[in-house]
Formats: sequence, structure tokens, C-alpha cells
Amino acid sequence: MHYELVTVIRPNDRIWMAQKSRIKEGSQVLSISPSPNFQAMLQKEALQGINILDQVTQRSHDPEAFLFFNQVPTAYCTEVYMNEDRTISLITDGDEVGKVSLYPMTRRHVKEVRYFYPDGTTDFIEEYAADGKLFSIIYYCNDQVQEIAFFNDQQQSILNYYFYQGTINLVTTRDTETFKVTQKFNTTLDFIRDQLAFQLTENDTVGISYMGLELFSLAKTNSINTLYLEESPLDGKGNIKGNLMSILDDRIPYIHKVEVDQKNYQLLANKNVCMDKVVLKG
Repeated sequence: MHYELVTVIRPNDRIWMAQKSRIKEGSQVLSISPSPNFQAMLQKEALQGINILDQVTQRSHDPEAFLFFNQVPTAYCTEVYMNEDRTISLITDGDEVGKVSLYPMTRRHVKEVRYFYPDGTTDFIEEYAADGKLFSIIYYCNDQVQEIAFFNDQQQSILNYYFYQGTINLVTTRDTETFKVTQKFNTTLDFIRDQLAFQLTENDTVGISYMGLELFSLAKTNSINTLYLEESPLDGKGNIKGNLMSILDDRIPYIHKVEVDQKNYQLLANKNVCMDKVVLKG
């Protein structure tokens, strides 16, 4: 199977549109970052796809469901109040204890609920999927993220990111039946690499368009991986971009082809670099 690897789907983005054009029947989008509206985006884009976090938590999606703003589950005696400027507040005993954000271009469907401490700093944020199910809770202390918990349909925490001094230093997954921790990773990149190594086989092909997280997440895969270069191969100083150079000289061996247009092919050829992996767009 062919996959187009993305962090999240970005509708109307030029590079996403190029990736979308490569997703033929039998191909899929493969998303590697948290995306509460991923399934809704697939439906809107008329595509099939997988998000690795949803796969771990075993979330389902109900395309007919949503969470209306006045149905937010919150504390007893808390009022959901729409302000004159159309923002939505949670009020308890006359004090604002939270704010509700909505998905754009919807009839007031809830995207997230942000709760505050009395001093105004963030307590936690509840993120809701497009179908109204709880997607995650982001926990804060002293206005710094401490943990992100990702939930299954039963609002049970299956995947957790833990932070230390602003950086994720532990990722855990739990068994969906026993809820015992089954895997631990030091970074999100380690977690993503493990999931992709499990998902992709030597019979699969993968396309990427960015040389960041998408690139490095493929390090443990056996699939045939292609970088579709949609931007200039040169940096602001006229040198070949560092990660691209690492691909071309095979220091990044798990990218097998770099597909470029005629202009970028000539730019690379003029730099007198190894062109073994470089192919012209068909």
C-alpha cells in the first residue's frame, strides 16, 4: 500500500494539495501527530487514513455526533455563558473559571475547554474530537504543561506524554483491557518510530514532503520511502539543505528516492553532488 505521511492534514495548503494528489484509490494518509479532528478531515477530504495516536487508543469516530457548546460536561452549578462578543465562558459563583473554544465553520461544536486557577493561570485543557468525544486532557502547573493524556471512547487514558521542564521525557502506552503500562519511550520520536516500524512493511511505499519530523520518523521502517521535494533544495546561503544533503550522500539511508522538478534537478546537478537518488517528476 502507498501512504502519504503527514503530521496533520492542512486543508488548502499547497504542499498538502500535492500530497493529496498522490493518494489514489487504495492509498492512505498516515498522520503521526495529535489531531482531534483527523477523522472529520478525512471525511471532508474524501480520503482514507490512519492516525497512529488514534490507533493506539483505539478511538472510534461517529460522523453524525458532536458536542454542542451548552452541553459541555463541567462542575455542578457552573454556567455556560455566551458573552456579547460571542466568546463562551464557564461561570461559577460569578467568577470565570474557564473558556470554551469552538471548531470553526460549525454550529458551535466544542473544540476545547480551558480551565483556570484563581490567579488566571491555566489549570488544564480538555480537547474534544470532532464527534464530541473527549480526545485529551493537557495538565498544567505554574502555567507549564506537565502531562497530556489521550483517551479511548470510554474516557480511559491509554497514551500519555509526560513533561520535564517543558520537554517530553516519557511516553507510555497502556493495554486497552488491563490498563497496565505496556511500553515506555524517552521521546515522542521514539514512540512514533516504533509505531511506524510496526505499521509499515517492505511491501509499502511512503511519500513525505517535509524534512523534519516526517523524515526522522521513518528511521526504523522497511518500506520504500520517497521525498517529494516541493521547495527549493537550497538554503538562504545557496547551499544544499543539511537534511537533503544527508539523504543524497546516504547518511540517511532510509529515504530511497528524491523526486524533484526540472528546475530543482538542475540546481542539484550544478552542485556536483551524488544524484543516484534523484529522479525527475513523471
